[in-house]
Order: sequence, then C-alpha cells, then structure tokens
Amino acid sequence: MKLNTKKITKWAFWIFVFLLPLHALIVTFFQCKLWVSTSILRFWKEIFVVFFLIITFIKVLKENHGSLGKIYKWNNLIGVTTIFIIFSLIYIFFPYLEIKPSSLLGFKYDTFFFFCLIIGFYLTSIKENLNFIYKSIFISTALILVVFLPWYMSWDIKSTTKIFGYSDKVSFYESNECLSFSQNVDGHNRFQATFWWPIRFSVYLVIVYLIYLGYILDLKIKDKKKKYFALIIPSIFVLISIFFSYSKTSFLGLIFGGIIFWYFINKFFYHKNLEKKYIIGLSSAFAFLLLIVMYIKRDLFLHLGSMINRLDNLWKSIEMFFYNPIGYGLGIAWPATQIGRSIESAWWWEISTASPYNVSKFLPENWFVQILLEQWIMGLIVFSWLLFLIGYYLFQIVKKEKTFLSIGIFTAFACIVFMWLFTHSFEESATSYTLFLIIWAYISNNLKFKK
Repeated sequence: MKLNTKKITKWAFWIFVFLLPLHALIVTFFQCKLWVSTSILRFWKEIFVVFFLIITFIKVLKENHGSLGKIYKWNNLIGVTTIFIIFSLIYIFFPYLEIKPSSLLGFKYDTFFFFCLIIGFYLTSIKENLNFIYKSIFISTALILVVFLPWYMSWDIKSTTKIFGYSDKVSFYESNECLSFSQNVDGHNRFQATFWWPIRFSVYLVIVYLIYLGYILDLKIKDKKKKYFALIIPSIFVLISIFFSYSKTSFLGLIFGGIIFWYFINKFFYHKNLEKKYIIGLSSAFAFLLLIVMYIKRDLFLHLGSMINRLDNLWKSIEMFFYNPIGYGLGIAWPATQIGRSIESAWWWEISTASPYNVSKFLPENWFVQILLEQWIMGLIVFSWLLFLIGYYLFQIVKKEKTFLSIGIFTAFACIVFMWLFTHSFEESATSYTLFLIIWAYISNNLKFKK
C-alpha cells in the first residue's frame, strides 16, 4: 500500500497548528498531573519544525537537481533568510567559543520561526491547504476562549490544580516546575488561558484576531445575521481576554492593528467616500471607551514603575552594546535566559560594563535591541532587511488582491513588528510559527516566482 505523503503532511500540519496554543497546558498536564518527564516533550514543536524542514530540503533539492544556484537565483527572501540563519549559527559560539544550553535556546527563539517561513514557501501541503490551516487555528483558539475565559471569570482558579495539574501558587514560574493558571500583579490575576505568560497569550490573540477578521469579512455569507454573529461574538471573547491579560503592549498592538486595518478597508473598499464625521465619531467613541478602561484599571495599565523599568532596561541594554558592540552571542537576553532559573532570577544577569556598577537586568523588552546585543550591527541589518522584504511582498499582495484577508495578514505582520518594540513578542511559538507559516505560504500562492 503506497503512502499518501501529501495527505500525511497535511494532517501533520493540522495537528501542529491546532496544538501550538495548547503547548503550556499539555506540558503542565503531563508533568504535574500524570508525573511524566517532559524534558523531550516540551520541544515537540521544534521536532515538528525540523521534521517539516527535512521534507522541505528533500523536495527542494530534488526539484532543483541539487543546484543551490537555482534555489537562490529568483528568491532574494530565501537568500536573506539563509544569511541570517548562518549569522545565528556563528553567534551560538560567542563569546567564549563554546555552546551552552541557553545558546541553543537563543538559536531556537531567534531563528526557528524563519524555518517556518521556508517551510511555508515550499511545501505544497501548506500552500494547497491554507483554508484548512486557518480553520484549525480558529477552532483551537475558540475552544481555548470558550472553555477558559468563563473559568477565569468565575475566579475558581484553584480548581485547575486538580484537573490540569496547575500550581496552586499564583505567579509561580520556574523552568521544569508546575505552571500557574494566572499571574498575580498587585492583587490582580492576569488571564493567560493555556499559555505560559499573559503577554504571550494576548499577543497571540491580537495576531490571530486580525487574520480572523480578514477571513470572515471575505466569506460570502448571504445571511447577514450569521456574518454579524461570526464577527461580534468572537470579538467580545477576544477583547475581554486581552483586557484581563492587562497587557499594555497588546492594547497598543490592537489599536495599531485596528488603525491599519481600517485605513486599508477605507482605501480599497470604500474609496475614501465615507464621511469624515463618521470616521471622527467612531474614532472618538473608541478612544473614549479606551480611556475609561485604562482609568478603571489605571494601577495596571498606567503603572508608572513598569514604564520606568522598561526604559531603564532599554537604556542599560544600549549601554551594554557600546561596551561590547561586536555582540554577546545567542542566549544572553530574555527569553533564553529563563533556562534553569525562575522568572524573577532570570531577570538578573550580571554583566560588567564600563560603568562603576554591573548591568543586572538583561531584559531589553525590545526584540530589535535583543538582536543587536546578540548578533552585532550586521545581524540587526540582515534581520531588519528580511522583515522589510516580507512587509513589501505582503503590501504588494494587498494592492493586487484587494481582499480583506490580504489586509488582515499584512496587518497582523505589521502589528507583531510594532509590538516587538515593547516586548519579546516572538518568544511565543504559537504566534511566531503560525504567523510565518501562513505568511510565506500566502505570499507564494499570490505572487509569481520563477522556478
């Protein structure tokens, strides 16, 4: 009996994207409920990525008869991606020409979502089944929100210990230890659902929500009530969830994404015929509601200490760059520093600088600064050029296709880059792997590339 590799790969992708947002819950359940070692299980995502990457390499080499020249000739994005991966491999050994576990984690966080980009571009199992993959992501996310949001709002947080094996200690985060159901800040339990951290969860929701809006708006549903239902009900769940995550970054990201989404809809669908008074009225109402929400929870959203800490971390990171501009190597900045240490102790990484004191918080809270610290100026240039190319291709598709989905995907990408400025938003695999798989498969399907 001949195996249908395309069908197997298709369902493997379905399982992959469906389980990605459930990762932290799965690991916690096996380790803290069933008491099974999860040393290998916690890297199941990366095992899947490597498996798909091997299939991709075999397919590409076979189609191009082993000629690297043919592979890179018409595809500058793959070329720039390869250069960045090579840079990352070199910087695994910095600064002492030895590989540490944190260096390998740094490589995972910095480059594995680019592996997903390569996979998404070449594998027909993704390109031919994008609609199937969208539905998998939406169903998985919907199940999480429908089950866990009411549970969280009931405040019966301790019951999760008996059912899933969560720790009964709020804000208890440590590598290889039982996960908590929520993070506690000043007496407020921040909603994180099946994720490891509230910010990771809310960033994921923002990205998936923007793609979902484009997907639903493009569907030809004759019954308008059904379409409104498909838009309004999920929006309520998403907005409430993002609110209870108390993430300033996600709120800013949602506003930023909403502005871009609305701008393109107005430009390509309404042709700027909407009266200004309606635009001003809607914008004012949204801004007013946002101000009320932020005032009610001002101790969280307008927490002055948190803002000062972020600026302080950024300043110290810049100082560290000038002290050692050639780069410190992978795995020396958050999130790779969490290995073997609690969240609190992971923020303390003693590195001497020219200052009379030691820089103790190696938490830039800015992905671009993190790349700069780890891989020098050239690493940041290649990384930024890669992002520019992706944005350029997606923008070309928006102008060419003029569909809601193309706007949603472009907006999701622009939004994640924007949120990079304030947090390590790509540390969450469910966000980065999913988005980059979709991005390149979508680009490959909608733009012609010479073979």
